[in-house]
Amino acid sequence: MRPECDRTRLIAELASLLRECDLPDDARSAGLTLIGYLARRMPGESPSTVGVPEVTAQAEACSFRLRRVLKKRVAV
Repeated sequence: MRPECDRTRLIAELASLLRECDLPDDARSAGLTLIGYLARRMPGESPSTVGVPEVTAQAEACSFRLRRVLKKRVAV
């Protein structure tokens, strides 16, 4: 039951930030989207893995490029 309490608390904290803070439209939209995703999950339902392989591959590619750039700068 602990993950459900954490999820509910996160939704409440996000809603509080959106209500109290002056945020850019993009940040507000992202926060509302995240609340929507969190709220749609049923108790006991595992998180969706849609898009995880694509994001993981992209992160690995960025990490590889970053390491290559850092190696070049250190060598100079």
